Amino acid sequence: MSDGSDTQYMIQAVDEARRSVDEDDGRGHPRVGAVVVKDGKILAKTCRGDMEAGEHAEFTALEKMLSRRVLSGCTVYTTLEPCTTRNHPKIPCADRLVERRVSRVVIGMLDPNQTITGKGILRLRRAGIAVDLFPTELMSQLEELNRDFVRQMQAERDAAIVPGIEEAGLSAFYPSRDYYGRYRPTAGTIDRYVGTAQNSAILVSVNLMTGLPFHDLWNLLEAKLVRSTEFVAVISLLDPRRAELMSTIGTILAQRPDHLAGEIRATLRGLQDCKGRLTPDASRRFQLRVHSVLPFGSAILLDHRTESGRIQIETKPYKAGLQKSFGFEIIDRKESVLYRTLAKSYEDLLKDGVSVNDISLDD
Repeated sequence: MSDGSDTQYMIQAVDEARRSVDEDDGRGHPRVGAVVVKDGKILAKTCRGDMEAGEHAEFTALEKMLSRRVLSGCTVYTTLEPCTTRNHPKIPCADRLVERRVSRVVIGMLDPNQTITGKGILRLRRAGIAVDLFPTELMSQLEELNRDFVRQMQAERDAAIVPGIEEAGLSAFYPSRDYYGRYRPTAGTIDRYVGTAQNSAILVSVNLMTGLPFHDLWNLLEAKLVRSTEFVAVISLLDPRRAELMSTIGTILAQRPDHLAGEIRATLRGLQDCKGRLTPDASRRFQLRVHSVLPFGSAILLDHRTESGRIQIETKPYKAGLQKSFGFEIIDRKESVLYRTLAKSYEDLLKDGVSVNDISLDD
């Protein structure tokens, strides 16, 4: 929460928002103000459309007013959560704030656009930028100022919702792996996605890709296990000793069963070597297991027992090849039976599997 010394800058940001220039395009747009402060001195004040119709306040401040200034150490007071999506080649405001290395962002209200809500704050925090919020009184003023925009976003959201989707907690659908980077630019690969976990990461898969992707993933997990004494990681791969499983999944993936089993064993040995280089405490918090069933699909469970829990499922059509897969992400909602069912299913899969320490990986 912001302290009292911020109040004057917040009020000025609200005043700037009131100056926002209306746009004659038949759509409602937010009224947004931004104030950039460093060492108690205001470097820039502006609003949406201040210099050109439709230009975001943060863009005007960072790229037009302060394009040549070093903004490290600055605090940006913005009345609306910075956007995370823009039409190419425009850059989202959240990314601009990260690129300019501002130290802190104080936000007036969440963006009512459901494709952005909460994501701007999350992107800033993941980049190490401190995020605070305006006090309730000023938030209320901003919500009133933007009431038409809020109503429009709510109407569009209600019209777009497919029955059951919201209740299920489905937050994203990926028609192929190519869409990971499109929908989550800062977490387009498995290692970067796992890197968003705060408390735990569970990976359940047939195998992990060897080469650079494997090492990127391990380096990230190792860093998290070493830095946090609470972080827990689990990797479970399909049991290569089970010939019938290798035959079944090998057919689906268009791979020879013996070749697939050999690849899984090689991955497990590599992970064992990595585990052996951890400190004793970190090693205890990393489990390496094998499972003997074919689940619905490969899964990544991040912080799945917390309110910010997420589960990504990826599955492959028959004989479609290693890269031809589709996936979806589910976030934890109290009413989501699907989330709870999947979480319990993968927990049971891990429980029914065995530790790699208890088996032989010899061919």
